[in-house]
Amino acid sequence: MRVLFLNPPWYKLPEDGHEGWRGVRAGSRWPHTFTVDNACEKDGILPGLLGGYLPFPFWLATAGALAKQRGFDAYVRDSIALGETYENFYGFVNSYNADVIVIETASATLKHDLAIANNIKKSYPSCIVVFTGLHIELEDKSFLERTPVIDYIAYGEYEASVMKLLEVIRDGVSDRLLSEIPGILFRSELLGVVKTEFGELVGLDSLPWAEREDGLPALNYFDGVCGLPRPQLQLMSTRGCPYGCIFCVWPQMFYKSGKYRKRTPQDVVGEIKANLEQVPYKSFYIDDDTFNMSKASVIALAKAITDAGLNTIPWATMGRADRIDDEQLDALVEAGLYSIKYGVESAEQSILDASEKYIDINKVISGIQKTAARGIKVHLTFTFGLPGDTIETIEKTIDLACQLPCDTVQFSIATPYPGTRMYEMYKEAGWLQSENWEDYVGSTKAVSRTENFTGEQLEFYVHEAYRRFNLSRQVKKFHDGNYAQTLCDGLLDRGISKDKRIVLLQCANITFSKLVLTALKNNGWDVKVFTHERFVDDLSAVIDAPRITTFNNVKNFDYHKLSSQLSSLIDDGCIVFAPCSNNDGSGYEEVRKLMALSPDPSVMFTMEGTFI
Repeated sequence: MRVLFLNPPWYKLPEDGHEGWRGVRAGSRWPHTFTVDNACEKDGILPGLLGGYLPFPFWLATAGALAKQRGFDAYVRDSIALGETYENFYGFVNSYNADVIVIETASATLKHDLAIANNIKKSYPSCIVVFTGLHIELEDKSFLERTPVIDYIAYGEYEASVMKLLEVIRDGVSDRLLSEIPGILFRSELLGVVKTEFGELVGLDSLPWAEREDGLPALNYFDGVCGLPRPQLQLMSTRGCPYGCIFCVWPQMFYKSGKYRKRTPQDVVGEIKANLEQVPYKSFYIDDDTFNMSKASVIALAKAITDAGLNTIPWATMGRADRIDDEQLDALVEAGLYSIKYGVESAEQSILDASEKYIDINKVISGIQKTAARGIKVHLTFTFGLPGDTIETIEKTIDLACQLPCDTVQFSIATPYPGTRMYEMYKEAGWLQSENWEDYVGSTKAVSRTENFTGEQLEFYVHEAYRRFNLSRQVKKFHDGNYAQTLCDGLLDRGISKDKRIVLLQCANITFSKLVLTALKNNGWDVKVFTHERFVDDLSAVIDAPRITTFNNVKNFDYHKLSSQLSSLIDDGCIVFAPCSNNDGSGYEEVRKLMALSPDPSVMFTMEGTFI
């Protein structure tokens, strides 16, 4: 029996001057979208859909590996990570001729994914369609009753239930056998739609390692926590979290409990080593719900990583700052931990308590300080619009974010994802501004209000928080780190004297670019700026408007669209200079091509105060 596991495409191309977007679904804790302004297609692939954050589809890939282990002719295709067009996607599906198709969906993509399933059924009416994923209606019998294109639903953590379902479909379907499979919905001629109870969660070491071949492009998956290099291997060492955050999606919707499960250190290290033998990964990311839930397990895994010689590879994970301590940090530093994500959410203890995060803000601050002091880079998350939030608590949270020793941050609007307790709370309070599932695409656009804020006010605070954080960090680095002197001395050391004109590409965080521009100007260099028109007002505060050349035919730097215009600014003795928002130049490939237009050597300067 041929089985196809699908993470279908999900994008909208730019048209008529409007931005497009690309979405992520499977492997992400909630579906969300990113802007896209490049629609150039090549051989069925859209490069503009690739290059940024892309999560690995853990459940699909593990289910696919399990199906192969059980003797099925299975294939896993992650069309989002492939960056493929809809035409290319349907072409593959038609050529594969599957008996069963398993689609992972989400609230925001449900309507879209049902349309895809309908299109597939039109070509192959006998194909059996199974839906899984992060959407509350998948657990509602009436949903299956009114959705004939779906044959079966597997809800929650689905690898084991899908496998039992596939075996029943292969060996002979009966109501009795189907009713013995936990966590599914099916149609019975006698009983109508039947929903079985969710079963026991399986031990993680009983599952095979996730499939990494098929239509799973290893080089495209990426979570660049604080500047991790790519290509990157993503894996999980544990699942679950006993804490009860009202907004957390996976524990509530996939695990159906706070049960915490872990793999043996040997199994985790074995998976890393085996994949490194196949792909030259430059980093790995352990995408656990709470990596440091068990101190003993953290130390054991860190030791296994060190003993295996994997501590030369930078890696990252996600944990709780209140649970970190010196003994864990000792082991993690030796194991090569490069960066870690910590959830802070709010500076106000009462807000954390109302969100049932069960965390002490003072311990959080201490844990962050200890981590940063050991040279581990820190990414922090903060959330606005939690129950009880006021102007005062949000201001306090922004101030704390600006003070803490972290490298990167994420400010979000609290999103009551359908299926969580937060959703039920906000719905009961009458705070939901939309129950259109397609609006639930992340946390920068408000889908709800609170007792103290409108959705628009929450969106304002997210933008304001980023502005103030970026300003505080870059000003601090530039002055405390003596970046201006480092920059100027470095240019002179490279033979870039002050009689050479500099064309600065505004391709970094605008605050950082303004600091660089100010330093160059104040130290006597003749500078012109090449920038998208949206930055003119910011840059005009530093440099005269006639020295600013703008473009608007593309939002980001694109060699093919900008090379001609930039070439007209460059002459002999001119240096092209690019401030860089990360520490290794990753994602700046198009900028590098443009820099090469300079007849003299060009320069890239990072936010870490280094030349690359």
